[in-house]
Amino acid sequence: MIKPIIIDDEKHGIITLEHLISELPEVELVASAQDSTAAKSLIEKHRPDIVFLDIEMPVMNGFEVLKQFDTLPFKVIFTTAYDQYAIKALKMNALDYLLKPISAEDLEESILKYKSSEMQVSREQIAQVHQFVNGKIPDTLALSTQQGQIFIKTENISYLEADGSYTHIVMSDKTKHLASKPLSNFEDILQDNALFFRAQKSFIINLKNIRQYIRGEGGDIMMEDGKNIALSRNKKQEFLGLFYRI
Repeated sequence: MIKPIIIDDEKHGIITLEHLISELPEVELVASAQDSTAAKSLIEKHRPDIVFLDIEMPVMNGFEVLKQFDTLPFKVIFTTAYDQYAIKALKMNALDYLLKPISAEDLEESILKYKSSEMQVSREQIAQVHQFVNGKIPDTLALSTQQGQIFIKTENISYLEADGSYTHIVMSDKTKHLASKPLSNFEDILQDNALFFRAQKSFIINLKNIRQYIRGEGGDIMMEDGKNIALSRNKKQEFLGLFYRI
């Protein structure tokens, strides 16, 4: 039996999630609380498998609740109303979340994810998201693997290449990582970072890793590692405007 706790300052949010959980035979709610300051003692008392944690709460937000723990021996699933900035931060750090109003289908998907992979959230992931939500652009990207989380510096990414629903991430030192997310996911994450540019449908490049631009209909971009990337015709003027300012 999977045992969750709900922490949400809005009573109707708790009631909705309680009802949805009651429909799942393998899940038994053990506690809930509206007061975020009581969250730590409640979690320590009940030792849940999952904590459904609201992000926006008075006194202590969800990230501040988690910062009280030295380790996080439970799965965290954040719950949040639509906040593009917060959602981008959660995606960037490979964290699970449910968008309010929560649907039965979304909850079931989160429970299936939990059952298939019981990887725990790290303090580094939480710290990165907290910085992002407070207006700081984090310099680290979290990638989920079968072994756990890999943290890479965004400035050390040379380029990202689409491969169906996967993305190859090539680093400046030529090491490669395979992420089980489409390129569009990373475009959304990196859109506020001036170093990165969508050169065409299949590539996002780090502008500081360009070796040469070769003129043509769209042109070709040669990266520092020798990789040749065709530039989309409709991206040419935008790219050249950036290129000459580097």
